Amino acid sequence: MTSLILADSPPQTAGRFGRSLRAELRNVRTTRGTRWALGLTAALWVVVGAGVAAIALLVDAESVSISGALLGMGAAVTVFVPILAIFIMAADWQSRDVLTTFALEPRRHIVFLAKALTALIVCTVLVAIAAVLAVVFTAGLALAAGATIVWNADAESIAVLLWSAAVGTVSGIAYGAATQRVAIAIVFSLVQGFVIDPLLMLIPHGIGSWFRLTAVTEAGSGTGELGPALTAGLLWLVVPLAIGFARNQRADVQ
Repeated sequence: MTSLILADSPPQTAGRFGRSLRAELRNVRTTRGTRWALGLTAALWVVVGAGVAAIALLVDAESVSISGALLGMGAAVTVFVPILAIFIMAADWQSRDVLTTFALEPRRHIVFLAKALTALIVCTVLVAIAAVLAVVFTAGLALAAGATIVWNADAESIAVLLWSAAVGTVSGIAYGAATQRVAIAIVFSLVQGFVIDPLLMLIPHGIGSWFRLTAVTEAGSGTGELGPALTAGLLWLVVPLAIGFARNQRADVQ
């Protein structure tokens, strides 16, 4: 009897997780806040893609670099991807829709993992779309202006874009899960990126570089060191994720 129960447990868990994942992916389209964040992010990336292509032409009217366009789009990705991930992790906590989610799936850890995977899937798809848009806008404006298109997008440029997006997504998942409040998590994400990281650079002897989230991105792109990346990753990613997981298991919906 025991062996039969153990044999049946994995498929049951997998089925529960698959059902929760489908529900969370559906919530991205049906939850008002997440839907607005998704639409706004896509719209801003279109504007940024066109802007990057236009600036590239202004800088050099003779040729346009596809690699430069991808890296420019990557700068926008690192700002907006965490915000979208925050909405996916925290929007239903704020609207109390998570009560329905937990009623359908009482195992909260399954819901947490489904939300995190949903954020990774959605952000990965959007990053791929953003990269295509960057290439399309750059090539289109270059052809319209009669400039030469330099197809120099190599594996390194694409890896940097993907790594930056991955770090941004995980940070959004961590902050959204830890705070369970969209506004607080977004403010913290922006302050961390635009205030805390630059201020840490002012600490003498390079001590601050060990605590900058940017160190994780730099290490992945080959321009930084592993030590600061591990320290910063523990501080800004692992600790908030652990707090978020614990709160997800125990917190009451307010």
